Amino acid sequence: MMQQMETHRGGGDAEVRAEADAHGIEFRRLKDLREPLCRDMLAYWNEVRGVRAMPRPGEIDPVRFARHMPNLLMVQVNWDPFDLTYRLLGGDVVNAHGANFRGRRVLDSPSHTGSFSKVLFSFYKFVAGEQRPYAVAGTMEYTARGRVGVEAVYLPLSLDGSRTDRILGAAISTELSRR
Repeated sequence: MMQQMETHRGGGDAEVRAEADAHGIEFRRLKDLREPLCRDMLAYWNEVRGVRAMPRPGEIDPVRFARHMPNLLMVQVNWDPFDLTYRLLGGDVVNAHGANFRGRRVLDSPSHTGSFSKVLFSFYKFVAGEQRPYAVAGTMEYTARGRVGVEAVYLPLSLDGSRTDRILGAAISTELSRR
């Protein structure tokens, strides 16, 4: 299931992939993104970054993707000591999670069942270290909504061009049929 992950610079992805797989999420190749939102955001990120590894946060123009704002999130990456904090949560993201946890540490988010906040922390840390976009798809279980289908793309941003300072995420969640 996880064999779809694209080749990347690091070799520490086995643990992240195993954690995600155990929770019903798999890495998706960027070229296999299905949701127009995810494809649009990836194209915009590539346009803004040009030949650099990552664009700067200040180069991202919210007016360009205003129609997607409800489905976006932004994670702040702190390096010393390493920590992750939610800085932006669109309305659909808040509704999917059942709470607005803007300003909270990723590890302190109560919106997922079980240990999924730890899985997200590991995943965001992985994306920050790899300094390249990643896409995921599968199912997630939220404490407020239950199980939903998800496709998302996560796009690193850098203030100085040498390390990830933010991760911009675009996510679509859909209701799963109840059996």
